[in-house]
Amino acid sequence: MIAYLLYKSVIKNMIVLIKKSISLLLKTTSLVLREFIGILTDIASINDFVRTGYLDYIPRPDDIFIVTYPRSGTTWMQMILYQLSTDGNMDISHISEVCPWFDRMLLFNIMNGKDLEQLPSPRIFKSHLPYKWIPRGPCKYIYIARDGKDVAVSYYHFYKSHLNFTGNFSEFFEKYFMQGKVQYGSWFKHVAEWKKHEKDPDVLFLHYEDLVNNLKSTIFKIIHFCEFDVPNERMPEILERCSFTFMKKYENKFDHISAVIWEKGYKQNSFIRKGKSGSGREYFSKEQEILFNNEVNKLKLNDI
Repeated sequence: MIAYLLYKSVIKNMIVLIKKSISLLLKTTSLVLREFIGILTDIASINDFVRTGYLDYIPRPDDIFIVTYPRSGTTWMQMILYQLSTDGNMDISHISEVCPWFDRMLLFNIMNGKDLEQLPSPRIFKSHLPYKWIPRGPCKYIYIARDGKDVAVSYYHFYKSHLNFTGNFSEFFEKYFMQGKVQYGSWFKHVAEWKKHEKDPDVLFLHYEDLVNNLKSTIFKIIHFCEFDVPNERMPEILERCSFTFMKKYENKFDHISAVIWEKGYKQNSFIRKGKSGSGREYFSKEQEILFNNEVNKLKLNDI
């Protein structure tokens, strides 16, 4: 009897050990496959970006690129140019609808060359690309530089609110920001590259602080550079709509998360629909209802 119990215990332990070993093997296999798939996905994304951004994209003379290092006034400038180039109504789903994020749209295959061609002129694109990677052509480029210390703090809060960073500011600043181990790399190199071209005729190099302290005069600089025809009577409305207070009121049309929702084609406030019974009959054709009922009868689910 003792021998039998001992044998049973050994078999039980062996089964547990085998199951754990198989579980570990499957886990390792999954990790390797995900890594491999991740590498292939990255290669495919880069391939799509190069193909669309440098081959399929045909620059137009009135194309405008808003370029910044992240957290340097990109969204603000999107709103300014939207107001200057259209009637500026806020019926848009998201600012990305009228001013797409060039790098992201191509990298994640959200837009292709045909989509870019269908955008009405003047096409306005947002980008965080360094100078050496920005598509070249007879376009205009508005670069906004912001005080790096302010960028570091703003980027830290963005990493916490949108990218699940759990460390403190000192850790983010020393281990990530200063080392350039953040999205779009080193702030120092990014700004320095673009600053070398601040005198180029196709580049308008602005400072974020000028937008804060002299919004009206800075907007007139932008109008002159972009060769927009904006009636003077529209300026009070444009200044009001480009204020922090106004944009905060419409934050869902500017937020990064709602941009992703718009890009994917998801509709907000549509997860919980009606909560009523019987609306299925409104959609089913007679043939579909017969097909469904036959399956219900077959599995004896009539009481559900």
